Amino acid sequence: MTGRVFHTSDWHLGRQIGRHRRDSEVDAVLDEIIAIAADYGPDLIVHSGDVFDSPRPSLDDMRRGSEALRRLGTIAPVVVVAGNHDTTRVLEFLEYVLNDMGVREGDQARVRFATEARPDRLLLAEYPTRNGELTLRIGALPYLHPNRFTYDFADPALTTATYAERMRTVQAELYRRLTADRGPRDVLVYAAHLFIEGALPSYSERRISLSTEYAAAAADLPDVGYGALGHIHKPQPVGRAGFPAYYAGSPLQMDFGETGETKGVVLAEIGPGTNPRIELEPLTAGRRLVRLEGTLEQIAHHAARVGDAWVKAVVNVDVFDPSLPATLAKMLPRATLVDIDERRTGTAHRVLDRQTSTTELPDIDDLLHDYLADRGTGGLALDRAMTAFTHLRAEPDADDPAPCCEQTLLSAAIAGQPLDAIDRSSLLTSTDTTDAETTR
Repeated sequence: MTGRVFHTSDWHLGRQIGRHRRDSEVDAVLDEIIAIAADYGPDLIVHSGDVFDSPRPSLDDMRRGSEALRRLGTIAPVVVVAGNHDTTRVLEFLEYVLNDMGVREGDQARVRFATEARPDRLLLAEYPTRNGELTLRIGALPYLHPNRFTYDFADPALTTATYAERMRTVQAELYRRLTADRGPRDVLVYAAHLFIEGALPSYSERRISLSTEYAAAAADLPDVGYGALGHIHKPQPVGRAGFPAYYAGSPLQMDFGETGETKGVVLAEIGPGTNPRIELEPLTAGRRLVRLEGTLEQIAHHAARVGDAWVKAVVNVDVFDPSLPATLAKMLPRATLVDIDERRTGTAHRVLDRQTSTTELPDIDDLLHDYLADRGTGGLALDRAMTAFTHLRAEPDADDPAPCCEQTLLSAAIAGQPLDAIDRSSLLTSTDTTDAETTR
């Protein structure tokens, strides 16, 4: 007796490559995901977070996401975990729309969203398998922000504990509730959006810190039949021997930090007293991302094998060459040139992008990182500063600082002061608030 779980994650609808939208690719890969799910015939579908790339997705992306989830819901019940890119109110609106304007509730809902992490509001649900022999019991945990950890602890001392210690308590509480009145034919599933120690991130070009300070311990994961994890874009099992938990990863190569990665969805067949059968089913719908680096002659040598792809070219040059974009375009007739960077021989600093620098500013994360590094900020202090800046760039909610106090918080991060130890209320000067999460 076994049950089937279909696991997808990190769609990041709305993510662009440079100035280019990828709507046709996204539509194709969503169709591919739905086709694989229909062929697999799961008893439960889990999306482990980051449906959208922005806390305020466009109407087109909301339509695209809701339609894909609706189609998956016709195959099997769907549980979606809120990721750090997702906004609670957006997901709650989608849940309302996808379940007949609130007509379907609780276990009758075809698509359910885990958006709250309060002890009394954790998403716990039961779904019988198609043959009626087993019941899949799922506990779902949305992303818990390291600096806005909103879980209500019974022990006040935990409010000042490390992130890993707090996560240990939260997961233990979810597991306790999940196993209450557990029967012999119940199979446990855990879904969460979080960073597990030892996981290998995609080396994205965004200056994002997945610091060990903000990692949950692999040993603290609940003992379940399958753990569906989100947040890391590289598909992989967690770093714990014999534990059946996987990051499904993103369905497309999201940026040039993910070149060469095989994307996919996870198919898990689990049952009481049996070894789980877990497979990564590859996805093929997206265009490849290719980074070409070297002299113009070296790039020309590899150009014939590039084909239809998104390309970033880093060209070693001795002098400024105004014809470089046209030369590269001729070498790569089927490719889309996203970035063209000239790297002067013997120059240590990054040169501004040739193709985009005339029309847009360089990435602010890169500029801040280079600015701080040039002035002697490095190591953990630099990681903290970049993490703080990433959080501050998101739209503020009721607990977020007003823009005028960002410099104060960044200075505190560089100095090594924990952000959750700062009295933010004294810094607020604006009442403009939204319910938005931060970016990964």
